[in-house]
Amino acid sequence: MIEVMSPSGNITNIANVTVSWSGILQASKQDRVIAYLPDAPQMEKWITFKSIPEGSITTGTGSVILALPNVRLPYHFQYYNQLTNTTFESEDVVEVDVDYPTQGHIAYTSNLKEMRVMWVSGTRNVPTVMYGFDPSSLTSEATGTSWTYNVTDMCGKKVNPDGDISINYFLDPGWIHSVILPNLLSNTTYYYKFGTSGKWSETFSFVSAQQNFEVEKTTTRLMVVADAGTSNCEWELSINMCSNYSGPTYAAMKRELERQKYDMLLYNGDLSYASGIAHTWEYYFAEMESITTQVPYMVSVGNHEAGWSDEEWMKPWNTGKNQARGECGVPYSNRHIMPNTTLEQSRDRVWWWSMDYPLVHIVAISTESAFGKGSKQYEWLKSDLANVNRSKTPWIIIMGHRPMYFFPEVTNNEWLDHFREIEPLMNKYEVNLALWGHNHVYQRMCPSYQRQCRGNSTHPGGTVHILAGNGGQANDPLPNDPDRTFFEYLSMHWGYLRIEIQGNSTLQVEFLTPEDVIEDTVVLHQSRFPVEPPSWFSELKIDHGIVYLTLLAVGIPLTFLPVMIYWKIKNSSWKRNFNFQKIGADAKSNQMELEQMEDGKHEIVEKNTDE
Repeated sequence: MIEVMSPSGNITNIANVTVSWSGILQASKQDRVIAYLPDAPQMEKWITFKSIPEGSITTGTGSVILALPNVRLPYHFQYYNQLTNTTFESEDVVEVDVDYPTQGHIAYTSNLKEMRVMWVSGTRNVPTVMYGFDPSSLTSEATGTSWTYNVTDMCGKKVNPDGDISINYFLDPGWIHSVILPNLLSNTTYYYKFGTSGKWSETFSFVSAQQNFEVEKTTTRLMVVADAGTSNCEWELSINMCSNYSGPTYAAMKRELERQKYDMLLYNGDLSYASGIAHTWEYYFAEMESITTQVPYMVSVGNHEAGWSDEEWMKPWNTGKNQARGECGVPYSNRHIMPNTTLEQSRDRVWWWSMDYPLVHIVAISTESAFGKGSKQYEWLKSDLANVNRSKTPWIIIMGHRPMYFFPEVTNNEWLDHFREIEPLMNKYEVNLALWGHNHVYQRMCPSYQRQCRGNSTHPGGTVHILAGNGGQANDPLPNDPDRTFFEYLSMHWGYLRIEIQGNSTLQVEFLTPEDVIEDTVVLHQSRFPVEPPSWFSELKIDHGIVYLTLLAVGIPLTFLPVMIYWKIKNSSWKRNFNFQKIGADAKSNQMELEQMEDGKHEIVEKNTDE
């Protein structure tokens, strides 16, 4: 006998559902309670399951709690008995509110007077946002557009050994809605709700963007996380990449947002870790909604979103089983629109963007697209960095998923070749900070260029690289004997970053654990980078330090050579002889002129007249 204790009313966003059973005679630890979707078109119809607790094995009686998001389809339940290979079906069904607006998140557009609001529901009716300064009086209204995607948009097994996962576990995403709120005041609290056809979300709030670019009077705060995923870990399958550790990270971020206002959240790739299991996106946004509805959620693409490209340079290393498994960036592209990009561009894998915000120019590159010399992204990056107005945005931050530097480092990889080609651009235009993810550790490098430390945080002579892929996924191993000169701090703890920029003077980065412990801090000051040597010089297989000393030893005497020659001439006997000869010649000339005057020719007078 199986009974389901439904939540009060239909599921709107996400709800805990209790499933209980009794009378199971041959229970075992392999038995499972399953929530599934018989109306879903995919082959694998389960959405979550949980193994029975140990105490239920001997009694045949027990209960579990399943967290179920609104997937716009009703839930059915089963008890699977492994020893007898028998499935017991429950007659209870848990309904969901199909048209209820869920998965809310906000993001900046290229105009700081705007805010984009996105969400999902089961209806295509006109998406609407009501907003205002008072939560009890939302008098302004804005409308937008809607779209969706389907299973035929996935690239599937034709490009990946596990690509059929995105087909077999596909779930209709519903309608994705986007509305832009225009003409917002600077640094002002707005309350808002979103929905369609009278189905409204709860009321949320955000603080609009600062629009004051006066450097001396401004403070900007950023929150950064990567590689966290969702903490719903009830599936217990090898293909599932959830993480119990992301829950504490998200909880710590929520506490921090209650204490302090942040200008935006930078999520640096590998967001949901759906990797082809579509309903993971539902869990992810349900878990993130309390964060992403109050602070602009700005993202870069990771390998678990993109997972495949037909670009030749990617094929040797982008076909592994732990990529996006047939998603090919489709859910990511349709659910996220960043500044200076459109839906069509995002669908066309243009996953790089930039924006000016008071004090900082933020650049997000796609490490899942070609970014070496000759690529569209390289030319875009070159132009973007060349046109930064440092009097308006004195700091530059670059973010991308796969890291430029990681220990232990990977070699003989074309992906690293692309990094070697963009690093001179970062050095030339003096990028202050580079943020990376992908590897599930925390690593902070010294200010550097071409893996050589340059200066320190007080007087940085190169970009400071921070790898913060420790949002919640299982850790990657740290080296036994790291280069502590280059890697100034390493940690295997989970957590997130907070960045505070004070005018043109300092940029502070702190790494916080889920226990709110500040584990690492670095404060960067503005400093000019050394001039990059010519490319031919960088390619010489010699000790550059010796060459610099040699150039100095030769160059200093050469600099003073003209002065030494002048001094020698001025004080030499040759100089004195030269003067005597000149005096003699002048005297002879004067004598001839006098003789001409005596002859009545008046040569001197005529000469003066001519002059």
